[in-house]
Amino acid sequence: MALGWLSVQSADFDALKDALNGSGWIDGEVVAAGQLRQGKAPTTASMVTGAALWEVLRPRRSKLLPRHFVLALTADRAIAFKAVGGSPQSGSVRDYTIRIKSGEEASFARSEVSLSDLPEGPESKGGIMSIRGQSFPVGRPNLNGDPNTDELIALLAA
Repeated sequence: MALGWLSVQSADFDALKDALNGSGWIDGEVVAAGQLRQGKAPTTASMVTGAALWEVLRPRRSKLLPRHFVLALTADRAIAFKAVGGSPQSGSVRDYTIRIKSGEEASFARSEVSLSDLPEGPESKGGIMSIRGQSFPVGRPNLNGDPNTDELIALLAA
């Protein structure tokens, strides 16, 4: 297993899945991968009032996963990797880059992980993740969306 970080531009469909499949970090084929962050997705009102800052500074809701993570799904497992993401200040939506740290942070049976409370379906900005009976809010770090996370959310909500 290669150590270090994997950088992926998430605007392209299958970019995360292809990068993880090519990394050698996961036994089996990744069928979907996306990035999420623990906590509620910010609303316009929360960003104006400053309440969104509290959500960023608040301790993570679950010790099962890192605060910001990429979740990869295989046919029978869900594997979490620590991640960071962002785009250059002058960059476009297409420049949004996710850096994934090698080494599994957590692994669960695929049947133990689900997402609910998705008002806009796979394009929702946030929802409720349930793992082994523990439920907590998660949101997209990239509020502009990306097709990789859309696919992950669709599979977890099914």
